[in-house]
Amino acid sequence: KNEAADLVYHLLVLLSEKEISLSEVVRVLEKRHKR
Repeated sequence: KNEAADLVYHLLVLLSEKEISLSEVVRVLEKRHKR
């Protein structure tokens, strides 16, 4: 659990630095899933 929490935390930090919202990531994943 701790490793997963670390991964999510660092992902959110990276997304914030790149000015990418989590909702944008979700949209990309949804688009890929529909293919």
